[in-house]
Amino acid sequence: MCDIFALSSGVNYTAQQYLPIFAEKGKQNMSGWGIGFFRDNHALVERSSEKVYERDQVHESFQRLARVVDSRIIVSHISCPLSGGSHAAQNHPFSLPFLDHEWLFVHVGIVEGIENYETRNEPGIDVDVYPARIFEYLRDQMVSYLRYTPYASMGRSLVKSIRTMLGEYPGRYSFFLANESVLFGFSNFRQLMLLRELESFGNSLVITSIKEGLSDKEWSAINPEENALGKLIAVAGPDILYLGDIPETSLI
Repeated sequence: MCDIFALSSGVNYTAQQYLPIFAEKGKQNMSGWGIGFFRDNHALVERSSEKVYERDQVHESFQRLARVVDSRIIVSHISCPLSGGSHAAQNHPFSLPFLDHEWLFVHVGIVEGIENYETRNEPGIDVDVYPARIFEYLRDQMVSYLRYTPYASMGRSLVKSIRTMLGEYPGRYSFFLANESVLFGFSNFRQLMLLRELESFGNSLVITSIKEGLSDKEWSAINPEENALGKLIAVAGPDILYLGDIPETSLI
């Protein structure tokens, strides 16, 4: 199973304390890796099809990026064969511009049928892997919803988009979706682990799919409930704006 990582901080900060540990603990996923971050509000992505951990050490480029990348939001993905990618361009994160922001997306899970989804909006993601189609689908739904309800929030539009997607394409979803200032996380099948760091560590919040967390500190578990569509978290800087379940029936 692939693994995902996200850091959200109040200021530009590196993830050098956690990304190498993330790579080592996710070393069984050997189909590539990617790191996404923001610079001057633009989304930047570094990817590789090489193993993230080999010969008892973390990939040299991954370690270098962990040291030098500083951003308020950083996301990473360690690929496995189930993610469908075999070349660097097919590895997450993916990036798309919409709603006056540039966005990053990483995903873990298995969803059947959505690989046939065809977006009507530009730009598209020119790789043939289903996580790219998931990202395009969410983009299209959010843009469509906010076109007709311009005063609604991004969070509410994402909830409606997730609910529509699960109705049309049921499956296992666990993903991070972020622009330069807000990070959303969703999971309907896999536990996510969360840690709030002190100011000495960038006053940041770290989330990962690594089941034991990335340190010996006390991590909090985020588990989806059986009677809900999944668990959603929204984060800005080190602060949790929302953490709760998406009910099966819309209340609005």
